[in-house]
Amino acid sequence: MRFISVFSGLLASLVLAGCVSAPARQLVLESSQVVHHGENAGSCNDENVVRNMQSEESVESHGLDPENISVLNWNIYKGQREDWAADFRRYIRDHDVVTMQEAHLDDDLRSMLGREHSYWVLNTAFHYQGKATGVMTASRVQPAYSCGQHTAEPLIRLPKTSLVSYYPVAGMQEDLLVANIHGINFTLGLDVYKEQLEKLYSAIKSHAGPVVLAGDFNTWSDERMRIVDNLAQRLSLESLDYASHNRTRILGNALDHVFYRGLEPLEQETWHVASSDHNPMRVIFRVN
Repeated sequence: MRFISVFSGLLASLVLAGCVSAPARQLVLESSQVVHHGENAGSCNDENVVRNMQSEESVESHGLDPENISVLNWNIYKGQREDWAADFRRYIRDHDVVTMQEAHLDDDLRSMLGREHSYWVLNTAFHYQGKATGVMTASRVQPAYSCGQHTAEPLIRLPKTSLVSYYPVAGMQEDLLVANIHGINFTLGLDVYKEQLEKLYSAIKSHAGPVVLAGDFNTWSDERMRIVDNLAQRLSLESLDYASHNRTRILGNALDHVFYRGLEPLEQETWHVASSDHNPMRVIFRVN
């Protein structure tokens, strides 16, 4: 697959697909990366696939606990605000999977992830202060594979990215699919926003196992929320019944969401913070 460099001014959607056998714990999908795959690359059609090879025995013993899967979702605003690092350490603790948007891969982030979340994949949207920035999914369990998607913002031409990762669940044949999205923001119409969500739909629709779809959807209008609700309906995803109203809102509309399928939410909470322009959300699931 070929990514077009942000700074070249020739940004475009990704058009080729690829997969690489990758036992590495951390992976960065970059604009210049070209990878190739074999027959069983997974269900992310027309997108970049990075596959970590695992034996069936490894999946059985090192998968997520089906009785308790904790997920944290947070747009971390590139870690630009004061006290961000302290909040990050506090909120990622004790979570199996962390979906981040605007993750800025500096030395501090690398160090903090390394203490508790040994595995992560970053799908680069652009470089900020010389460091890769985009959506990142970190975990305590090695993903089976991950698929990255890019869609260029039509006005500012910077891309927004999505990432689909597949995690083994102990005792189960089907993986947990975790999709992480940073939604298109600056548009005059809704066509490109719909295009980004259709790419995600294509990556998720054939998955038979449990699903979590989380991220900053930039649903700042009723029209955008209707498009997201339609996507969730087509994928048979349920929405959390938010007891907490701390989600970041614009024009009365929440921007961050967690949808799920094949799972039962046991606990959920959204914390109010000053260290980002979005508030972190956490959910604990049990596999149905």
